[in-house]
Amino acid sequence: MINIIRTGLDASNKEISAISHNLANGSTIGFKRSSAEFTDVYSQQIERRANIDVGLGTRFVSAKRNHQQGSFIQTNGALDIAINGNGFFLTKAPDGTISYTRDGSFTMDSEGNIISSKGDKILSEIGADLKIPFQVINNKDEIESLAEVRIDENGAVNSIYSNGSATVVGNVGLAVFANETALKQVGMNQYKPTPMSGAAKVGIAGENNFGRIQSGALEASNTDATAEMAKMIKAQQAFSGSSRMLQAEADISKRLMG
Repeated sequence: MINIIRTGLDASNKEISAISHNLANGSTIGFKRSSAEFTDVYSQQIERRANIDVGLGTRFVSAKRNHQQGSFIQTNGALDIAINGNGFFLTKAPDGTISYTRDGSFTMDSEGNIISSKGDKILSEIGADLKIPFQVINNKDEIESLAEVRIDENGAVNSIYSNGSATVVGNVGLAVFANETALKQVGMNQYKPTPMSGAAKVGIAGENNFGRIQSGALEASNTDATAEMAKMIKAQQAFSGSSRMLQAEADISKRLMG
């Protein structure tokens, strides 16, 4: 009996941990909430007189991530973009490691590379760095300075210079997966593929199954604080109830042994 009660305590603790993680990232751009999943545990022995499964409690299986799209936050930032639909941005760390994110709060480094909030380079659909020249020389041998950057709904990065000339430096690449819920989380809002998720299929926004780019906006966390607080209260009540049952069982055992 004590072991069964302990499985209940462990389940409640796991659920509280998942909910706390969701609430802590309620304001994290591109964050996707998770929920703890459990399975019933049954005895390996079945009574001979009837096919009755003897319950032995519950067991934590995994934290299942919900990839439902979050709402958009309008920022009007030139390099703030969100994905309306399917897809993840491709990022490259300094060591060359590729990961995927829904966080489109981008900036530029001192060399003109478009980078993520973590400082990783943002990649095009062909895996190239997206680098914007701060200055160009026109056909009159005049130096023109970067005046504006615009990213359209297909992810085309347009650099506009002081005389009004514009150049497309590339497209922000997007990646989709056969089973995005099986992606491995490697940061608050970064992911890597697994055998279960399948390899990344990379392309351009607006084509085939890829979502479109919403410029001047960011995707908010899909955590619903009100719903999570309601689940937290329920999980804490379950934990408290299991704790009382465990203490009562321990007291009974002491009296019987005493």
